[in-house]
Amino acid sequence: MLKSRQVEAFRAVILSGSATEAAKFLGITQPAVSRLLGDLEFHLGFSLFERRGSKLLPTADAVTLYREVDRSFIGLERIEKAAKDIRERRGGTLRVAALPALATSFLPKATADFVATRPAVDITLYGMTSPSVLDWVTAGRCDLGIVHERIPHSAITTYDLPAMEAVFIAPSGHPLLERDFVEPKDLHERDIVALASASSMRRRFDAVMITHKCAPKIRMESPLTTIICGLVDAGFGCGIVDPFTASYMPWRNLQARPFRPAITFEWSMIVPNFSPVSSLTEDFVAQLLSSFTHGLENLAMVRHDAIR
Repeated sequence: MLKSRQVEAFRAVILSGSATEAAKFLGITQPAVSRLLGDLEFHLGFSLFERRGSKLLPTADAVTLYREVDRSFIGLERIEKAAKDIRERRGGTLRVAALPALATSFLPKATADFVATRPAVDITLYGMTSPSVLDWVTAGRCDLGIVHERIPHSAITTYDLPAMEAVFIAPSGHPLLERDFVEPKDLHERDIVALASASSMRRRFDAVMITHKCAPKIRMESPLTTIICGLVDAGFGCGIVDPFTASYMPWRNLQARPFRPAITFEWSMIVPNFSPVSSLTEDFVAQLLSSFTHGLENLAMVRHDAIR
């Protein structure tokens, strides 16, 4: 049976060209290398080297064998490097699912900042609705998810992100954009593109409208704020969305104003709790919390400035 030390000695001699140099590389004596090679040749049944002065030249059979040996060692070296990267939190894989509003705006920059010091990390980013994000995380298809609402679930651990205040959006030239902020009474009987009725954000919006005895005209609904912004940007009424979606996307004709009383978007990061969370995921969670808070600070100007 082949022994790993014999194969190591064979590879070391191929790479160095002599038993003496191979011995230095392996940290053993030159006679020990010669014995290992002799045992290997006996086991294989053919010669591996021809001596030319102080050099050992591989035979044609040895070259053929070395191709297989080298592939094996490259595989082991890759495994060792991967383990080192994981240990030092510089490598590994992350699968992240989030709402398109974040997957196409906030997350690309945050992810780029994260991998800048971890070039060996492979990240896959998916955009989908909150229910789908939850399904993927609880099924183990993603390591981390970001959802549009705080969802109680026994299979996940939740990290609450800072709440953000919704903004009113309308196409340029809309009369309500002349105001410093928009109120419920301003939306009475106006065309609105709204979030889907099943979402918690829509329920908050409806509650505010009922409290103030206002009845906007819901012309269209969507579960995604990116679609709502696209419709409003095209001139299809107005809407209430989160400031991230309104500001980060390259809208052609969209402007925003604060909405009062404030309606807050509450987003959360979720990870599965049925298996240990990797150190890489923990680091990414910390990075996103910091980046998200910083992003909200940069969006403070939304209160008074137009978003284009």
